[in-house]
Amino acid sequence: MNQEYGEQHTLSLIINTLRATLLKQGFFEHHLYSTQKYKIENTDTFKVKNGLFLRYNPEPDIWQVGEKYDRFFWIGSMFRNEKRLSKFHRNEFTVIDIYFPHGTMKMVVAKFLSLLKALETGLHLQPLSKLPVRYLSHEEFAKQKALLRSSFWMVVTDYPVSESFYDTKGKNRLHTNKFEIFYVHNGVSLEIAACGKLGENINKINYIKGAKKLLNKKVAKKEFIGFGFGLERIAYTYKLFR
Repeated sequence: MNQEYGEQHTLSLIINTLRATLLKQGFFEHHLYSTQKYKIENTDTFKVKNGLFLRYNPEPDIWQVGEKYDRFFWIGSMFRNEKRLSKFHRNEFTVIDIYFPHGTMKMVVAKFLSLLKALETGLHLQPLSKLPVRYLSHEEFAKQKALLRSSFWMVVTDYPVSESFYDTKGKNRLHTNKFEIFYVHNGVSLEIAACGKLGENINKINYIKGAKKLLNKKVAKKEFIGFGFGLERIAYTYKLFR
């Protein structure tokens, strides 16, 4: 088995396990095409033709299904015109995006770890879901010179507006409620999941022109919280831990 096929096989197993787990829990799987009729300003987007762009984010298209369903997810490809390619930055990669209403940060972290546990049980992987979880503000994280030489999950909170995308306001006008989950191993941190509550985009740098036509007020009132993570990165994380 060559390396590329091995990675694709692992990715397929991860996708099948996550899909089966969420469907069993009553989540609805929403389908999105790989092209979209808008772009996110100031991002490395691929333009196809005639106003079509390769999908950069599942938002805000995935939110439309929230009017009918309270728990939903999407699995698919996203495309980034990366300036430099690496095992972490590819032109195409696979993402799962998950939403449920009236959630909290602790609920998202618990759901994330439960999905890891499902992977570990189904695919006989190392128990990364049992690693400790530590919380750190974005400001504290930026000042961090070195991380402890151990393995743990780190939740970075209180992201500034400039790092946000359609998240609700945070503790003040400079922050949103966006937070991210990192895997820390031997002093190195790897961003795994981006999380937050659905809200109006207050970031004036990364935005969608005419976004009001894409957003549904009924959906916003449900106060969805969501999180998404790259499946290639999850596969690499378990490989790193071996």
